[in-house]
Amino acid sequence: MRIENILILALLVPCSLNLHSQPYEHSLGVRAGYSSGITYKGFFRHRLTSVEADALYNRHGLNISALYGIHAEPFRSKQWLIYAGGGLFGGNWENDISLGITAVGGIEFVVRDLPLSFSMDWRPMLNIYRKFEADMLDLGVSLRYRFSL
Repeated sequence: MRIENILILALLVPCSLNLHSQPYEHSLGVRAGYSSGITYKGFFRHRLTSVEADALYNRHGLNISALYGIHAEPFRSKQWLIYAGGGLFGGNWENDISLGITAVGGIEFVVRDLPLSFSMDWRPMLNIYRKFEADMLDLGVSLRYRFSL
């Protein structure tokens, strides 16, 4: 093998390892658990990063959240994803206006032959505005319909 071929191969292999594509573009569905409601997730093109927007109701009240997530493929399969991230929420916290931060960590399964995805996550929340209080119990499962625009 010539030295030029080895150099080209050495440059291309690391580049191909970093090229990932999103498992889907958009998904919309429901989340059930401690916080329940409507959930949307959209992936950035050719990346394993996403944004998520939710309208969820729990014992504190209705909250709207916006999250940024980073995903990984633990089994080198585009069907299983683990993810972590965080963001902001606002709405109602025990009959008062709320603003706070939230984190998210979970696992997602993308059904290959159907336009569905299932996920299970944990979302600890810290309300900052008006009432400083944390809620660590937010476990839930989501079912989303995947689609492209």
